[in-house]
Amino acid sequence: MRVTNRMLTNNVIRNINRNLENMARTQEQMSSGKRVNRPSDDPIVVARVLAFKTSIAANDQYKKNMEDAKGWLDASESALGMATDVLQRARELAVYGSNGTMPPESMDALGKEVDQLLDEMMQVANTSYGGRYIFGGSQTTATPFVSNSSSTDDPVEYNGDSAALNWEIAPGVTISVNENGDQIFMQAINNGSATESIFKLLNDLSAALHGGTATDVSATLNKFDQAIDHILNTRATLGAKSNRMEMAMSRLDDTQIGLTQTMSKLEDIDLAETVMNYKTQENVYLASLSTGAMVLQPSLIDYLR
Repeated sequence: MRVTNRMLTNNVIRNINRNLENMARTQEQMSSGKRVNRPSDDPIVVARVLAFKTSIAANDQYKKNMEDAKGWLDASESALGMATDVLQRARELAVYGSNGTMPPESMDALGKEVDQLLDEMMQVANTSYGGRYIFGGSQTTATPFVSNSSSTDDPVEYNGDSAALNWEIAPGVTISVNENGDQIFMQAINNGSATESIFKLLNDLSAALHGGTATDVSATLNKFDQAIDHILNTRATLGAKSNRMEMAMSRLDDTQIGLTQTMSKLEDIDLAETVMNYKTQENVYLASLSTGAMVLQPSLIDYLR
């Protein structure tokens, strides 16, 4: 086969362009820090990297759900902690008023403090987190506990529902972040055939202190013990769920680190190795230019210069 100058020219230019493309690709890797910048670079690696990115993004959302769930649980537990303090203070006042030696004026003063505790308990029951009421079930935008002055049985009415608020914290795994406000506050005391609310208990204590007798006051002590135990049991449940969220977030952080490290090994470059490859490709490119200068006709070499 006869070798012509045109054949030599095409081969030299093709090789020079190929070496230049290799340099451009390596330079792009150094500037971006990524081994693959488009699917055509390595389709298999790109598919695996996209799968890792999808998992990492999903885990980020799950972590946000866990943080929100833990915040809701902690807010509920804190509110019930204040409710416990209110009940314990009311029980102390009941103990003071049940000794039978206090004058009516002192009993009336104790009753006024109980009235304030009743208002405080209402405020606690209507605690909100992020603008949402935590004890109203799925009715998070409406005040769940409202005064019911027309009722002679209970001074407070519950307007929420018993629906659970479920947060998804992993694929197919959900956790209920709220406790039923009706059961917590309105069904705290069991009288055998019926239940009483915490608000009615405080209201009965107030009435006994204002105009009742020491016997009426002492009759509320056992009910306060029931109510306090009831709240403590609910707080224990909330605390267990909060601890679960902490462990789940810690485990998810470890998973995220593992996914990120594996993805980095797939798509990130070794900078020292890439710089060395670039210098090698640069030398090859310069050598191809020098070789072309000796092979091609002077007129073309003058043009290239």
